Amino acid sequence: MISTALIVRRRMQSSGKWTRVIEILKAFEEDCATPIAKLRQVADAMTVEMHAGLASEGGSKLKMLISYVDNFPSG
Repeated sequence: MISTALIVRRRMQSSGKWTRVIEILKAFEEDCATPIAKLRQVADAMTVEMHAGLASEGGSKLKMLISYVDNFPSG
């Protein structure tokens, strides 16, 4: 059974519009990409906030609960 998405894709490819769709999607992907340095900055800031939240009540804007895992289920 052929899906609707596959039919639409085939029609777009045969009409020559597929190339334009791919161009738009690639441009969108590039515009939305987050640089690795920014991702690391966010991760570092979250780590600091998590440690602060676990260190004291109200020590962070992140709500943290100290919890422990006593054992892991086997099987």
